[in-house]
Amino acid sequence: MTDRSDSHSSAADGGSRSADSSSSAADGASGLTVLRTPPAVRRLAGRVAGAVGLAAGGEPPGAEPGLSASGESGSAAPGTHFRPPAAPDTLGHASKATATARRPMSGKARAGRQPRSPGEAAAEPPVGGRRGVDFEVVSTRRGLGTFGALLFLVVLGFVAWMAGSRGYRWVSEQLDPPGDPTGEIVLTLPPGSSTASISDLLGEHGVVPSSRAYEWYVRLRGGPAFQAGEYTFQSNSSVWETMAVLEAGPSRVAQAAQQPLTIPEGLTVAQMAALLDEVEGLSFGGRDFLEAIRARPVLSLVAPVPRVLPDGIIDPAEGQLFADTYFFDSQTSAERLVALMVDRLDAVLSELDYDDAPRRVGLTPYEALIVASMIEREAQRPEDRAKVARVIYNRLARGWSLGLDATVVYVVGDSELTAELLAVNSPYNTRVLVGLPPTPIAAPGRASLEAALSPAEGPWMYFVVTSPDGTLSFSETDEEFQRDKAVCQELGLCG
Repeated sequence: MTDRSDSHSSAADGGSRSADSSSSAADGASGLTVLRTPPAVRRLAGRVAGAVGLAAGGEPPGAEPGLSASGESGSAAPGTHFRPPAAPDTLGHASKATATARRPMSGKARAGRQPRSPGEAAAEPPVGGRRGVDFEVVSTRRGLGTFGALLFLVVLGFVAWMAGSRGYRWVSEQLDPPGDPTGEIVLTLPPGSSTASISDLLGEHGVVPSSRAYEWYVRLRGGPAFQAGEYTFQSNSSVWETMAVLEAGPSRVAQAAQQPLTIPEGLTVAQMAALLDEVEGLSFGGRDFLEAIRARPVLSLVAPVPRVLPDGIIDPAEGQLFADTYFFDSQTSAERLVALMVDRLDAVLSELDYDDAPRRVGLTPYEALIVASMIEREAQRPEDRAKVARVIYNRLARGWSLGLDATVVYVVGDSELTAELLAVNSPYNTRVLVGLPPTPIAAPGRASLEAALSPAEGPWMYFVVTSPDGTLSFSETDEEFQRDKAVCQELGLCG
């Protein structure tokens, strides 16, 4: 290494500079002291920078610190001031001000610039440690990606909340239906009843909205220990209201011996009373049954008040006692049986949504019950019920008389109809009068009640039985009807 005096003398002789000079004359004049970094340290720094993908002083990765791309010494040329690398901004790029300062000048600007010393233009330091390369700072900005992701999450959360809210509301209504509990329903829970059988019984009679919901609630939460016997429930009750009735105990303890009592579909009130006279083990008879009915001015919830019924009616309670199988013991009273039969009918009508009869068939719920009773008496096969309902509605729409033999049979009590009987003077004679009879003519079953609200689609205006098994043939014109009627007469099925 040479000292400072050797460096000055060398500059005076040939103007050449040694790579090992510690400073120039210009540096001495400006008072700037340049310290050299030992080569070993520079090489170590270069290896470290190359390992992390960076170069010292903005040099490309892998370049040795202090060397330009051409291998020249990285020390500043005389008259050139050293600029420290600009600190990167938050995006990892040089700031805009620094990038502008480091961009190479245009030819015009370079021509107008006065170098501070001879040869300065040629010795201008390379930008970023590389000669002849024009670097450009590329700015970036945030797009809609982050906002879109946040919006998607918000929408997804809202949809999940809506689905969960509707599911929760549905489950709540199965356990606690909207509205207040209505009419009393007396049920007898026989000894040995299981949770499943009790839930089916409660759901069938409309005590709870869903038998399955009640069953699972009891299985998950545990149900009360109940005693077999008679319980008075209310329709449209919640699960916990029903369980409270069971916890309170029966109004009457069930006897060990329970006997089934089946009331067939299609019977009149008088026929039911006659049937009860034949049942052994009952504590009452048919007359007690009729008296219990007369003691109640209003039976079904859909029935009109008796005083508004026209003259000539046979029995105002007709059709309001549901035909089903009931259980009785030696303590069962006539009043209790009547209450059970009426409550069972109201529960079925509620389940079938008979309150919607005006919209569905244009009749009141009671008038739809009258139609169901006529369907019960006229149709022997289940597949014919909805077609019979359609014939009745088609004739009502055209203003025709219904012409049903069953209504005349209800009046005269004889199925062998003669011309004289068919002309009987009665509000039930639909062969003569137009419109519905004033009351039902029998106790309709569930299938007939359903058919009255859901008639089949078709143009039929007539029907007649054409087979010993009770098959009905339906027709649109009188000519077709007369042809089918001839078949009925040939088989001896009609007069």
